Amino acid sequence: MNDIEQPIIEYISAMVAETGGASVDRETLLLEAGLLDSISLVKLVHFLEERFEISIPDSEIRADLFESPADLAAYVSQRAAQPA
Repeated sequence: MNDIEQPIIEYISAMVAETGGASVDRETLLLEAGLLDSISLVKLVHFLEERFEISIPDSEIRADLFESPADLAAYVSQRAAQPA
């Protein structure tokens, strides 16, 4: 687990814990398991933008982006490497 993945997992785990949900690891299928709803998705995008100092364009917010924490971490890593 890396410096990007760990905070993402911790954030999602905290959100899921509020509703008594299951544990989250790097391969948890977030949408398939019903762990994220529309409000939590918005909060998660805001968290990612603030925590990692990136901007996520609306056009890139798709279901496949939120498949798992590992997918989110890969996306954040890619966005962070792009020039501002």
